[in-house]
Amino acid sequence: MDVFGPLQVLNLLSIDYNMTLSLISETLDPISIDRSIIGGQVQGMLASSASPYFSQFVLPTHTLADAPASDVLIIPGGPGTRNLAATQPYVDWIGARVDDPGLAYLMTVCTGTSLLARTGKIAGRRATTNKAAFRWVQSVPHADAVRWVARARWVVDGNLWTSSGVSAGTDMTFGWVAHRYGRDVSESLRHRIEWNALAQDDDPFADYYNLTDPQPQKYT
Repeated sequence: MDVFGPLQVLNLLSIDYNMTLSLISETLDPISIDRSIIGGQVQGMLASSASPYFSQFVLPTHTLADAPASDVLIIPGGPGTRNLAATQPYVDWIGARVDDPGLAYLMTVCTGTSLLARTGKIAGRRATTNKAAFRWVQSVPHADAVRWVARARWVVDGNLWTSSGVSAGTDMTFGWVAHRYGRDVSESLRHRIEWNALAQDDDPFADYYNLTDPQPQKYT
């Protein structure tokens, strides 16, 4: 849902606006959703789950080596982000792309913010992430330089848009559509998929995980 919640919104948006899409990975091999199935074998913490092969797969369109330039980059999260060694190539690639002057918007969903934080390129900027994994994300390299916002469905800091866990990415995407194309367009798309949107400061999960901010936050 980190990926396909936002994509559902953008798929509908693309009906009326000229857009292109790239799904980027290290290789063009199918990527398992919220699993670590590599070469037909389950890897990592999900190997001991009750249904280790209950998964779906996504087909990348480009690799890190040949991905085209983009004006919007969305970085999803998931269990795989906790493997720092395996995700380092993505961190390096993201770090290079952040410096692209043509990149107009940089967006993260859930623990995807950890990958961006590890680049060291968002030091001093405000961001949020999955509340269940909030403290872990704060522990990754360079995360101590980020101004973390605990109570937020999503946070906007200039061209940086970061969301809380999983479903929050869709709320953030509707917010981005309203920002970029107008509220009427955003509301039309929301009604078409019957999505009950939450506001930026509507974050009950901060309370659930006992997360607080030292002072009141500005969300936009």
